[in-house]
Amino acid sequence: MTHGLPSILVIATVVALALVPHLEAAAPATGRVSGSVRQAGTEASVRFAQVRIEGAALTGRENNQIIQKIGADGRYRLDVPPGTYELWAAAPDHEEVLKRVELSAGAALQVDLFLPPLPVSPYRVETVPLPRQMVGELSGVAFTPTGTLVVTTRRGEVWIRGANGNRWRRFAAGLYEPFGVVAPAEDEILVIQRPEITRLRDRDGDGVADEFHTVADDWGITGSYHEFSYGLARDRAGNLYASSGLCSFGRGVELPWVRGPLQTAQYLPWPGPGAVPDGHRSVARYQGWAFRVSPEGRFETFASGFRQPLGVGISPEDELFISDCAGAWVPTSTFTHVERGGFYGHADSLKWHPDFKDRRLTHTEITALRRPPSVYLPRGVLGTSPGQPTWDTTSGRFGPFGGQVFMGDVSAILTRIDLERVAGAWQGAAFPFLRGGGLRLGGMHQAFGPDGALYLAQTVRGWMPTGGNEGLQRVVWNGSDPVEVRTLRLSPRGFTLGFTVPMGATAGNPDHYRVQRFRYLHHPVDGSLRADNIEVPVTAARLGADGRTVELDLLELQPGHVHELTVDAAVTDRAGHPLLNRVAYYNVNRLLSGETQPGPTRLAAARPAALRPGDPRAGAEVYRQNCLVCHQADGRGSREAGTPDFTLPGGIRVKSDAELFRIVAEGRVPEPPAVNPMPPWSNVLTEQSIQDVVAHLRTTYGAAGR
Repeated sequence: MTHGLPSILVIATVVALALVPHLEAAAPATGRVSGSVRQAGTEASVRFAQVRIEGAALTGRENNQIIQKIGADGRYRLDVPPGTYELWAAAPDHEEVLKRVELSAGAALQVDLFLPPLPVSPYRVETVPLPRQMVGELSGVAFTPTGTLVVTTRRGEVWIRGANGNRWRRFAAGLYEPFGVVAPAEDEILVIQRPEITRLRDRDGDGVADEFHTVADDWGITGSYHEFSYGLARDRAGNLYASSGLCSFGRGVELPWVRGPLQTAQYLPWPGPGAVPDGHRSVARYQGWAFRVSPEGRFETFASGFRQPLGVGISPEDELFISDCAGAWVPTSTFTHVERGGFYGHADSLKWHPDFKDRRLTHTEITALRRPPSVYLPRGVLGTSPGQPTWDTTSGRFGPFGGQVFMGDVSAILTRIDLERVAGAWQGAAFPFLRGGGLRLGGMHQAFGPDGALYLAQTVRGWMPTGGNEGLQRVVWNGSDPVEVRTLRLSPRGFTLGFTVPMGATAGNPDHYRVQRFRYLHHPVDGSLRADNIEVPVTAARLGADGRTVELDLLELQPGHVHELTVDAAVTDRAGHPLLNRVAYYNVNRLLSGETQPGPTRLAAARPAALRPGDPRAGAEVYRQNCLVCHQADGRGSREAGTPDFTLPGGIRVKSDAELFRIVAEGRVPEPPAVNPMPPWSNVLTEQSIQDVVAHLRTTYGAAGR
């Protein structure tokens, strides 16, 4: 199964050869591509392999492609029109391989493909069967103390599956888009739905809730199509924690109704030219806030400054953490320790703050008021919209990551977070944990079950097409130790890495580690590029006697920066097995001394390189990480997101490269009936990355004038 970072693509350009005599002549209007698919290194046959050929010449085919399964002899043969193609080979537990093919009419190509095996992962993804009566838009998952599984659905239902079998029953219906659940008992379920926190009770013991009790409803809501109430989490004292996201407003999107006071004007008006780059704002009371409800039902605001606080979690130490999604005032997605009274960045929530609602703080004052996140989640490589944080309390049944945090995402990725308290505050490192291997989109809520597996409730409706992407999955550990960087901790001169297994001698070579540091900008623009990105030399690497730790010394260590650590593929364990994931992001808010302000530096950032011609291969990876959620893997777009179909005539095919570059960089106001704007990606992607994406679009969907 695919695990960790995206596969490395093996690229080659194959030039058409003369027709080989022993092959059967192709029809004059076509050419032929044929060959074998083997395992790299051994040349053994690969089970369940398939090839996929894609290109503009296959416009009449679904997704502009032909997919062919590899037979027992390991060979394939494709007769296709002349043109330029991408030829992919894939198989379970192997890296995908891509070769570019240029084929002329009547020519034949012999293209053999060799698939490198992936590092063996000890984790597998299983899909949990659901009853046919349930629409699988699962928005929450929890377990009762006795092990009963409880889920909520976006369609307003609560379902229960007993701990001793697979029989499901519907516990409640008629709720308004529930988005989280706490399950104290089989006959008492707490749910957050858009307008309230509700306690559901089964009073007569028939297995169905007959009492719906409002626990709290003290925040405002509207009829916006894109507005959610998030949660739910409970501490050991019985307090409930939830949050309210901002709603989409403006650009012709009207609010059919509102509960409570309405304030549509921005707290800090957009200072730039053109339309507001992010239509999310706090128009109803306490949108963009987190709140707490006591066991007696007393509602109190807890913290402010959030954009879309999707993930609300309580740590084993009874502390509140929230994940937030990138956008205006949130430069990239975040994971944050939330303290009472704290402000965490988004200005619009201040219009409901008792100390600031009648003032207008400046941008500088808002940034000074903001408390930084504990961990930044770089957009793309660590997802786009993180979900609920869940702590591994399985006592080793999920592997060697006890006490660490796992989070799903609207994209198909699972992230792992290692926290530490430094000078009194939480900060730490984020690692990619699982991508692919059957993992579906929309993992917004998760919970560890009594079997030690991690269960993910998945929903994507409203953000992308739903076909096959929603439901319930679980991630199961097979008992073998994964080869991973388990912990990344701050030290006086750099970082200390803790590994899950003893590592070989190559782990003690400083040349096998690369560290870059950068900042994100806190501003009202949608997202942020890396600012002040610079490589920090690793001056020493000391491997511990047991092989499980490496101390890295850096030329200098500055607070106020994210530090990206990349470990070379040459670093293996003592048996020669490579790391499953080789990158981590540590957010150094403060040093061990407590210092939070960066000092003088001996390092100088490299001057930006001149733009190179667009690289379609690099652009395909940028597209996968940043564009796929809305525009889809096949480029056909999403009616829900309002994105166009690239495969249709016109559209991007008649736009010049310069026009496409400008649209990606500057964003675009939607054309009716679409209501969602395309954000300006120049805040998130470099000019070179945008150039590469344009090259990918042009290569994949056809050319127009420059």
